[in-house]
Amino acid sequence: MVFLVLTIGSLAKAQHIPLRKKMTVRFSNVTLEEALNLLNADHTTPLSFDPAIIPSGKRFNRSFSDTPLALILEFLLAETGLSYKFLFREVIILPMEQNKTTLNGRIVDAETGEDLIGASFYIESLKQGVNSNNYGFYSLTVPTDDYEILVSHVGYSSQRLKFSLQFPNHLQMIRLQKQVNKLEEIVVKVVQSPDSIAAKNPGQSLNWESLRNAPYYRGEADVIKALQMQNGIVGLTEGSSQMFIRGGNKDQNLILLDEAIVYNPAHLFGLTSIFNPDALKNIQTYTDAIPANFGGRLSSVIDARMADGDDKNFHIKGGISLLAARVSLEGPLVKEKGSFLFAARRSLNNVLSRDLELFDLKPAYHDFNFKVNYRFNTRDRIFFSSYIGRDKVRSQNGYFNRWGNQTATLRWNHIFTPRLFLNLSAIYSNYKNQLFINADSPAGMDKWITGIKDATVKGDFIFYHKPQSQFQFGFSSILHLFIPGEINREDQTSIPRARAAESAIYASHRLFLGEKIRLLYGLRMGMFQNISTPRLFYFDEFYEPINYEEDVRGGYKKFFRLEPRFSFQYMLQPSSYLQFNYNRNYQYLQLVQNDELAFSSLESWIPSSPNLAPQQSDMFSLEYKKRVSFGSFSLSGYYKKMQNQLEMIDHAQVIKNPAVEMLLRPGSSEAYGLEFMLSKDIGRFKGSLFYTWSRVFRKIDQINQGKRYPAGYDIPHVAKLALGYQLSDQISVNSLFTYNKGRPVTFPIGYFLQKDVKVPIYPERNSARMPDFHRLDISMKWEPSIGNKTKKRWVSSFNVGLYNVYGRKNPLVYRINQNNPEDLQFDQQIFSGRTLALSYNFKF
Repeated sequence: MVFLVLTIGSLAKAQHIPLRKKMTVRFSNVTLEEALNLLNADHTTPLSFDPAIIPSGKRFNRSFSDTPLALILEFLLAETGLSYKFLFREVIILPMEQNKTTLNGRIVDAETGEDLIGASFYIESLKQGVNSNNYGFYSLTVPTDDYEILVSHVGYSSQRLKFSLQFPNHLQMIRLQKQVNKLEEIVVKVVQSPDSIAAKNPGQSLNWESLRNAPYYRGEADVIKALQMQNGIVGLTEGSSQMFIRGGNKDQNLILLDEAIVYNPAHLFGLTSIFNPDALKNIQTYTDAIPANFGGRLSSVIDARMADGDDKNFHIKGGISLLAARVSLEGPLVKEKGSFLFAARRSLNNVLSRDLELFDLKPAYHDFNFKVNYRFNTRDRIFFSSYIGRDKVRSQNGYFNRWGNQTATLRWNHIFTPRLFLNLSAIYSNYKNQLFINADSPAGMDKWITGIKDATVKGDFIFYHKPQSQFQFGFSSILHLFIPGEINREDQTSIPRARAAESAIYASHRLFLGEKIRLLYGLRMGMFQNISTPRLFYFDEFYEPINYEEDVRGGYKKFFRLEPRFSFQYMLQPSSYLQFNYNRNYQYLQLVQNDELAFSSLESWIPSSPNLAPQQSDMFSLEYKKRVSFGSFSLSGYYKKMQNQLEMIDHAQVIKNPAVEMLLRPGSSEAYGLEFMLSKDIGRFKGSLFYTWSRVFRKIDQINQGKRYPAGYDIPHVAKLALGYQLSDQISVNSLFTYNKGRPVTFPIGYFLQKDVKVPIYPERNSARMPDFHRLDISMKWEPSIGNKTKKRWVSSFNVGLYNVYGRKNPLVYRINQNNPEDLQFDQQIFSGRTLALSYNFKF
C-alpha cells in the first residue's frame, strides 16, 4: 500500500529555496523512483531526474514531519551512488562524482622492449577497456578502486594484474611474454576474451609472424604477397606487387613505411617488395572504415611500422633464400631507454633468367633499414627511421632501368597529461626512376627520368576522454615535387615539372553507447593547391587541342574538400556484430601509366590541376562477423561510386610527350561486391577460406565510344584456401591455393598489313578475358630444437617448398606473331612453371 500525507506549514523567509523547503511525507514500502515521484506529486517541488539512472530493488518505510527537502533526499540517496544539485531553479538528481584514477603507460614485448600495437587493456569488473595505440601507449580513466586487469595481445600470453589505485595518474609499463604453443594434445574449445570479436580500433592487423610460414616464390617471405593472400585484395598478374582493393585501381592505395609515403613498393618488378621482413613490427590495413587521420587515396591504407630494436640485448638475425640474402643487427643504445635497428638485404644474381623470356635480364636490388629511438623520460620519446632501396635491370640489347625509394622519418612522442598523447612527425620521401632509351640511336642513349619528392609535417593528438569516449585530431601538410618525365638534356619533349601543397586537418570521435553500440565518426578537411607555372599546350593533327585553363589567381589552382567518415557497429551477441561504414575520400595525385602488366616500373605521377579535378570516392559497406566453435566467419558487401576517374586515350604515348596531361579523359567508375571468410583453428590444424565476388565498371567520354566497359582489373571471382598443419613442435606444413577469374583484355579481331607489319584491329575495350588463373603452393618449415633455452639462444628455421605444384601455365601476356603473314596468331608468355623454394632464417 502506498499513500502520502503532505502538509505545508508556515513559510519562513528562506523557504523560497527548494532544498530548505520543509515537508511532511510518509513512505510506505515504496521504491526510490516512487519516493521521488511522491515528492514531486503536487508540482510545487521542482524535482527532475532520469529514471534510467535510478536503482531498483530497495524499498523505503519512513515518515518525515516538517523536514527540509535536503535531509529527505540525503536519506533516500544514501548508498545509491546518486547525489543532487540545485541548477536552473530545479533540484536535479544525478550520478555522484567519484574520485577518478587514470591508468596510462606502455605495453611492450617482455624480451625486446618493442611497443605492442593494438594490445588489449581490460577491466572485467567494469566491462571497460582500451587498446594500445601505434606506439604502445594506453590510457584508461576509472573510479579509484582496486581492480584486476586483463592484458592480452595476439601471439602473446595474457596477463592478469592486480592494481591498487589509491593514488592518481598511475603509470605502468606492462611486459607481455611471447606465447609458446605446446602440442601435447589436441583441444577444441572456444576462447572467450573481452572484445575478441570486435576490435576497438578500425582496420585489420596483419599477423606477420604467422604469415611468414606461408609458401612464397623461391622461399622469400614478403609483406605484399602476404597481403595478396587476404580477402578482397587481388594481384592482377602473377608475380606482381600491384594490389587492387575493393574496386580501386593500383594507384589508389596509400602505402606507408613509418608514416612515409611509398610510391612504388616493388623490387624486381614486383617479385618482392621493399618491406624487409626482419625490419618490420606491425602491418595495419584499412579497406573500409578508413580513419579520418588518413587521406589522399581512395581505396585503402597499408600502414607498415618498422621495429624499434631490442632495448635489452644485442641480436643478429637474417636469412637467405633463392631470391635474396639479408642480415640485421639490433640492440640497446642505453639499456631499457633507447635502442637501434639496422637491416640490409641484397638480391641474388640472375634470379629472373629462367622466369622471364621477354629479355635476357640481369636484375639486382639492395636496400637498407635504419632506426633509433630514445626515451628521455616517461613523457618524451624520439624516433628516427630511414629506408634506402635501389633496383637496376640491364640486358644485352642495351635496355637499362634503375629505380628506388628513399624515406626518412623523425618523430616525437609526448604525453601532455595521462589522457592526452601527441605524435609529431617530420617526413621525407623520394621516389626516382631512370630509364635509358634509344640505345641504338645515332645520337646516343637518352635517360628518361620520372619521380616524386615529398616533405611532410604532421601531428596526431589522442585524447582519452572516458573509457567510452576517445577523441583523435590533428593536421598534416605535404609539399610535393613532381617529375612526370624529362630527358637528361635540353629537349622540348620533357614533361614540365610540377609542384603542389596538400594540407589537411581532421577530427574523429570513437564512442561506445552501452554494451552494444559503437560509433566512430569524423571529418577530414583537405586543401590541395597546384602551384605549378601555368602553360599552354599545342598538339599535332592527331590530337584534339585543349588549352590549359588559367585560374584568376595567377595560374594556381586550389581545391577544398570535406571528407566525412562514419562507422556504426552493433553487437548482436558477445560473439557477433553487424557493422556499417561510409567513407568519402579524395585523391589529388594521378598515376599516368599505359602499361598494366606486372613487370613495369615506369611510373609518372601528376597532380590535380585546372584541367584535372581530384578523384572522388563514396563507399558504403556492411559486414556481419561471428565467432563460432574453433573459428570465425564473416560476410560483407560494399558499393563504391567513384568520380573523375582518369584513363588514357587510345594509342597515347607517355615517354617524351610534354602534353601527357591532355591525353587523360575523366569519367566515372562503379564497383560492388561480396566477400566471405571462414577460418578454423583446431589444435594443430589451421585453415582459412576466402571468396570474393566483385565487379568494376568504367564509363569515360572519348573512350570505348562513351559506353560502359569492365575495368582492366575487374575480376568477378576470387577464391583462396590456406591450410596449415603442425606435425610436431619443430615441423609445420602450409599450403595456399588461389583461383582468379581471367582479367579483362582487348584482343584484336583482325589486322591489316602496313609495311609488312601486322597492325591489329580492336573491338570494344576489355571485351575479352584472359584464361582463368589458378595455382597451388606448398611449403614445410623445420625449426630444430636447441637444448639451451636462454634468451640469447640460437634460433633457426629451414623452409622448403614448391611454387606452382602442378605446373599450371598461367599466361602473363599474349603477343601477336609477326612471322605468319596469313593468320592472326598469338605467342603466349608465362611467368614461371614449377619452381623450388628454399630459405634459411636465424636469430641469436
